[in-house]
Amino acid sequence: MVLDTLNNFPLYLPLHPQFAAARAFLQAHDLDALPSGRYEIDDHDAFALVSEYASRPLGECFIECHRRYIDIQLLVRGREGVGYCRRNAGRELPYDEEKDFLKLEGPVDRFILEPGVFAIFFPDDGHMPTIRLGEEASLVKKVVFKIPVPAPA
Repeated sequence: MVLDTLNNFPLYLPLHPQFAAARAFLQAHDLDALPSGRYEIDDHDAFALVSEYASRPLGECFIECHRRYIDIQLLVRGREGVGYCRRNAGRELPYDEEKDFLKLEGPVDRFILEPGVFAIFFPDDGHMPTIRLGEEASLVKKVVFKIPVPAPA
């Protein structure tokens, strides 16, 4: 997992060739005005999901990870807590191949995601987004880039 400020995103471009497509998308769009939906960002199956929602109580959140995609999560508006754990630290529930979704159960460490901060979650990184901070829900707008995991050599 990587947690850093958006100003430092260029430092991570060498980690994956398609991270540059995510950066180009960020530079080309007014994220605050971008409607919710799915946006193709290159011709190699990478895409961006823009969503708006209210953060939720911890008990309504769950740990997830993916096998085929790396997530780059960036908040445009609002604040949310995010849980994190290594995949092998939790109990795996059945994997949904079609949605590339593996739910985990177990303990998590937590951090705060807010505008100007991004997180990168690799396939072994369990993450629990959307956690409400305090008593009041935060109205969140988020962009999640889905970057395909390179095929094994």
